[in-house]
Amino acid sequence: MQKFINILVMVLVVFSVYYGVFVDYRHSRIMKQLAVSDTELQSHKTLIDEEYRRLSLKFDGRGKHMQRMSEDIANLQARLQTVTDSLGNRIEDLNFLMTQIEENLRAEIRSVEGDVRGLDDDLSTYKRNTNRSILDLQERLNVFESDLKALTEPEEGEEKN
Repeated sequence: MQKFINILVMVLVVFSVYYGVFVDYRHSRIMKQLAVSDTELQSHKTLIDEEYRRLSLKFDGRGKHMQRMSEDIANLQARLQTVTDSLGNRIEDLNFLMTQIEENLRAEIRSVEGDVRGLDDDLSTYKRNTNRSILDLQERLNVFESDLKALTEPEEGEEKN
């Protein structure tokens, strides 16, 4: 049994030395490689994190610009709608006023046409009266001329002095 224990202790010592020298050395070498790799990966991660942060800031900035531009466009559309409605109302008012002016103008034109017809009738009446008066005056003038001629010409029985 003692021998067994000694062999067992020896196997354990050999195993521990083997493990300590070869396996542990391999593990430590792998751990060193992993540490170097972790350091490289950490620097890459740091670079990626920095790039991500920059991109995030750019996107945040662009997002704010896009949001501000969106709000500006919405405000401009609201103003445009207001102006369009106001312009539409003004055009309707202008059309209404033009219709009223047209109706008033037509009424005035009808009134003027009636006045012109009345004046034309008055002028025709005045022309007839004037022509009649002229004819009466010409007739009287002829009568006066014939009377004057009769007075100025000696009668057939009278002699001239």
